[in-house]
This record gives sequence, C-alpha cells and structure tokens, in this order.
Amino acid sequence: MVHRRLLRSLGAAVVLTAALSGCGGGRSGDPDQPDGAMLIGGPDGRGSLIRPGVDANAAYSQGVELKSKGDCKAAVLKLRGPANIGPGYENAQTALGDCLLQLAGNSDLSSDYLEGLTWLRRAADGGWAEAQAALAQAHTIGPPTLRNPAEAAYWLALYDSNPGKARIGFTPFDSAALAAIRAKLTPADKSAGEKRAAAWERKVWLPPAPVGGPGLNRRNVRMPQQTNPS
Repeated sequence: MVHRRLLRSLGAAVVLTAALSGCGGGRSGDPDQPDGAMLIGGPDGRGSLIRPGVDANAAYSQGVELKSKGDCKAAVLKLRGPANIGPGYENAQTALGDCLLQLAGNSDLSSDYLEGLTWLRRAADGGWAEAQAALAQAHTIGPPTLRNPAEAAYWLALYDSNPGKARIGFTPFDSAALAAIRAKLTPADKSAGEKRAAAWERKVWLPPAPVGGPGLNRRNVRMPQQTNPS
C-alpha cells in the first residue's frame, strides 16, 4: 500500500511538472503563471510546493544585474520566472515591480504600472520591507490618481517597523526619498498609518495550482519557509 501511494505521488509530480513546463512559466508574460515551481501530491491529499534552486536564483541574479545597469526591459524578462514562484522570492517580485513602474513612468496608471503595483503589493504583503517603501513612494509621487496619504502612511509605517530590515542583503530605501514621503504626510496621516500597521498580518501570495492536479488547490498547499535566495 505504501509503495502504491508513493508511486501515485511521484506520478502526480511528473504530470504537474510537465504541465508547468508546458505553460512556459513567466516567460509567457502572464504574471499569474509560475515558472519552474512544482506541486507534489502527498498520500494525505495535500500538496507541497517544490521550488527550483540554481536556475531560478541565476535568473534572479541576472535580472537584478540588468536592473542595476538601467536595462529594466531586459530585466523584466529574467525576473518574471522567479517572481512567479511565490513564497521566498519576494525580492524578485519587488525588483520586477520596481522595473515595471520605471518602464511605465508616473504620468498614468498604465497596464505596466498596475502590474508593477501588483507585484509590489504581493511582496509587501509577504513582509518585504523594500516593497513596502516602494508602495509608500508610489502613493506619494506616483500617478495623480494613485496618490493617497493614508496608503502612503500605512506602507511607510510598515517599512519603519519591519524587523526584516535586519536581514543580510537588505537594501535601505533612499533616505532622500523617505524624507520626501514624510514631508507630505500630516501628523494625523502618520498616526493613522501607524495604528493600521499595528494590526498587519503577513499574507503570502501563492501562484495558482495547475488545473486538474490531484487533491491540490491554493488552500491545501503547504507553504515553505521564507528564504532569501540572493
């Protein structure tokens, strides 16, 4: 019986891996398609998210390097895959979101800008401090229709109190940009933002499970521990 269950689990893994590979992952440009992640079914009907290692981290490193050189157009192509993996790759989501905002500019809420906000929100909800600061800035000096002191104060308060800033590899947000955000917020804005931030709870975004996976859905996937692949 144990051997049969193991074979069924391995068979499910092969099917799911093939299905995900066939999607083309993030390279397709679809922000909701995972790239290289694998869900393996267990005997109890639950699933575990198995993430790739070297290839995803290599793509992330290449994307960050391209971004540092000012080539966000090329960086986006590298960062989509790692960002779509989900938990543990909030740094890739942040870099991708930031690049999309840079490509879109601040004049209007274009599709690129909205997608960039989506990735930043996913990373920020997952506790990534850099994404929280980026959202505070977007709600301060982004497109006019997006500017919102209450939202800016909320994300700024989360950034200020985030214990993740003590982690290795943390990149402090530009001090002049932070000062500019603070200057646009009233004491009432800051107080309300801090109160709201005090009730914050971490929410991790998971990529959609493949259709037809045995016993697998977004509710029964075991989330791996958050890691910093950089």
